[in-house]
Amino acid sequence: MTLDLPLFQLNLYGKTDPKKSIVLSTTFNGYNGNGANYLYSSISVTWHPVSNISLSVGPDYARYIENAQWIDVFDDPTATATFGKRYVFGKMDQTTISANIRLDWTFTPKLSLQLFVQPLISAGDFFEFKELAHPGSYDFPVYGTRGSTISLDNGTYTVDPDGSGPAAAFSFDNPHYNYTSIRGNAVLRWEYMPGSVLFFVWTQSRSNDQQLGEFEFGQSAEKLWRMVPDNIFMIKMTYYWN
Repeated sequence: MTLDLPLFQLNLYGKTDPKKSIVLSTTFNGYNGNGANYLYSSISVTWHPVSNISLSVGPDYARYIENAQWIDVFDDPTATATFGKRYVFGKMDQTTISANIRLDWTFTPKLSLQLFVQPLISAGDFFEFKELAHPGSYDFPVYGTRGSTISLDNGTYTVDPDGSGPAAAFSFDNPHYNYTSIRGNAVLRWEYMPGSVLFFVWTQSRSNDQQLGEFEFGQSAEKLWRMVPDNIFMIKMTYYWN
C-alpha cells in the first residue's frame, strides 16, 4: 500500500462588521487524505455593550481520525523486515471541545479588569493496533490477524506478533484517554501613579485524566465542575523612578 495524496482540503473564514456592537466570526477547516481525517470548526461572538466593555465567547470543535498513530517501538530479532524492531501503530479517533471566554472592562484609564476562562474536554479512542510491515511503506498488518494475537487486561495490551511462532510477546499500556480541564485567570490593573502599576492576579485550574476513550460530554462536564481547583494569588507592583 502506498500513502495517498491529500484528497480533500477546505478552509473557510467569515466575520461580520467589526464596527457593530455584536461581531460574529467563524472558522472551518477540513482535511481528508494521507491516512487521516480532520475537521475543525469554531464560532466567536464578541459583544461591546458600551465602549469600555468587551465580552467574547468562542466555542471550538475538533475531530481527528489518524489511521496510523505512533504507539511505541519494541526490539525483536525475528522482525528482520524492519531491522530487528517492531514499530507499533494504532488507529486514533480523537474528539475535542473547548471554548475561550474573555471579558475586558476598563473602568477608568488607570483601572481595568481582564477575565479569561478556557474549559476543555478531549477524548482519544485507539483501536486496530498494528505494526509497520516494511520501511518506506504504508503497509500495517493488524494484530489479531495473520496468526497474531492481541489481548487487553487491566489496562495493558499484550501482543504476540506470530502466535505460536518464534517471536516473543510484548506489552504496552492502553493509550485511550479522557482529559478534562478548565483554567482561568483574573487580572486587575491599577496605575496608582504615572508609570507605576499594581497588578492583582488570580489563577485557577482544574484537570482530570482517565483511560476511557469514549467522548462523553455530559459526564465529563459534570466531573469538571466537581474537581478540586488549584488557586494561585499574586500581586505584582512596578514603580517608576522619575
